[in-house]
Amino acid sequence: KVIKERKTELLMKMNENKGNKLEELVEDMGSKRRLAFLDSLLVHHIQNPREFTELDIRDEVDTFMFEGHDTTAAAIQFALMLIGLDPHVQAKIHSELDAIFSDDMTRDITIDDLRQLKYLEQCIKESLRLYPSVPYVARNNNEPIRIDNYEVPARTTCMVFFYMLHRDPHYYPNPEVFDPNRFDTDATGGQPRHPYAYVPFSAGPRNCIGQKFALLEEKALLAAILRRYDIRCLTQRHDLKLDIAAILKPNSNITMRFAKRF
Repeated sequence: KVIKERKTELLMKMNENKGNKLEELVEDMGSKRRLAFLDSLLVHHIQNPREFTELDIRDEVDTFMFEGHDTTAAAIQFALMLIGLDPHVQAKIHSELDAIFSDDMTRDITIDDLRQLKYLEQCIKESLRLYPSVPYVARNNNEPIRIDNYEVPARTTCMVFFYMLHRDPHYYPNPEVFDPNRFDTDATGGQPRHPYAYVPFSAGPRNCIGQKFALLEEKALLAAILRRYDIRCLTQRHDLKLDIAAILKPNSNITMRFAKRF
């Protein structure tokens, strides 16, 4: 209903201003770069109605707003577990949070606050390296590929297993160790690793459309928890059982203990 109503509104504007291009008619919503998510999809749909249908719009909105909930919830579980197992990491997070909020538990978290939480972001990225919410994807190759002595014919469905890719010791020494400093550009000298060595949201033109939203959501929720609580995880990683399906989830309980900080 919302999609149809917004589409009707845009079409009415087009009819009232036949001499103007569609992009000009949405200037009041901001520049093209800053259009609301739905408006960006509708503009593309109106320009290419056969290639990008209303059903496609609904699928993209569902992916962005709803299907990301389970993946983000799983990511938060693993992040809390890893942080709760490492007092040193947790102390650094608390120090970062206290520098922004002190002991004020009432102030809402702002986007500017989230931008300052660099170390917490490193922790989230390292957690997603070890436990990517989507552990694998399927892709079809357009051309034949040779890998060592193996020939992969064209139009083969290839499974890319991020869970193992992120444990390649060539890119991640001691890959099973939870080390947020792997994502500290200052500590690594700003040397970028291979762009496809870290792909928790996939990569390329078919990567996750909601990755920035998901990272902000996870950072905001973790900040809200950790500014208020000391956490301790009572489940060791070697005791954790995983359900490696479309979404990576714990298949056994993760026991946590929360203690108020203030």
